[in-house]
Amino acid sequence: MKPRRKAHGGNYVVVFPGLETPDLASGRMFESDYLPISVATLLPSACVGLDLYQQGGDLKSFVLYREKSLPLVPQDLRKLYERGVRRLFIEKSARAKYQKYLRHLTTMSAEDESVPMSTRLGAMNEVVCDVLTNSLGASDAKVAVEATQRMGVVVAETVSSSRFAFQDLMNVLKHDYTTFTHSANVAFYNAVLAERLGYTKEEISQIAMGGLLHDIGKLEVDEDILCKPGKLDAAEYREVKKHPLNGFRKLALRTEVAFGQLMMVYQHHERIDGRGYPVGCAGDEIHTWAKQCAVVDVYEALTSLRPYRPPMPNTKALEIMHRDCGTAFDPEILACWTTIIQNDLIPSSDL
Repeated sequence: MKPRRKAHGGNYVVVFPGLETPDLASGRMFESDYLPISVATLLPSACVGLDLYQQGGDLKSFVLYREKSLPLVPQDLRKLYERGVRRLFIEKSARAKYQKYLRHLTTMSAEDESVPMSTRLGAMNEVVCDVLTNSLGASDAKVAVEATQRMGVVVAETVSSSRFAFQDLMNVLKHDYTTFTHSANVAFYNAVLAERLGYTKEEISQIAMGGLLHDIGKLEVDEDILCKPGKLDAAEYREVKKHPLNGFRKLALRTEVAFGQLMMVYQHHERIDGRGYPVGCAGDEIHTWAKQCAVVDVYEALTSLRPYRPPMPNTKALEIMHRDCGTAFDPEILACWTTIIQNDLIPSSDL
């Protein structure tokens, strides 16, 4: 059934022939033909080349916001934000074109002032999540490694830019509980932490790639276990604890994966006091990159939505983590991450 545009109050509403009456028109039916996109990815003063839609208040129709031939201007985006609009919609058939637009933004220099850093970060986040979904979901280690390697370079260039601001990154990150979203956030956090710790851009790229891959072993864990709303039983917890070894086995023979990256996959649940898993390594037996990954991995988990609890505030998450300083987490690394969060995210009135 081909949709058509119908004049409505100066705008155009997308309708389906035969489904225009309220008792037949279904929001779900309309939504199945449209994809949400983040307003943060839209570049002002540029023609995106896509028809952009807003969802009608009744969820039964989509209003054409901007035709593909018309550019957006900063005032348009400002008005959307003022109205609390954080996402628009495109036709599902335009997905490939949207991804091409996003990838074009991420290939531009991070120092190019024609692209606001917030827009670049929004595009980068969408591209990374898309790459993870397609590459890790393909269960092909070669594809996953090559794709995350390319993304690691983009992430490293961005966080190393003089224009980068951590708050801008946090404004575009998603915090739902999926393996791909979690891995994307952990990669960004690892890159920011590595930059503050003084690593080179090449090392930051490798660490970001390791963050993207760190939970690849979870793809072999039953989704019902990962998304269980209640406490895991002993058998379920044993299954979850297999994911570092699953990931290690998947990547161990890949020559493109550096030793430190492999240890991020294998050791990110190890603890300084030796009470972690899968082996129970302690102290210096744990690779430094894995220690960094452990800090941001737990922070991301605490501050994101989980099936069994809402996200924690930054201050509460840090408070909980500091209880395990020196036992679960390396004190210097946790101190650096705490400084980043307190200086860049938490208002001084909350400290």
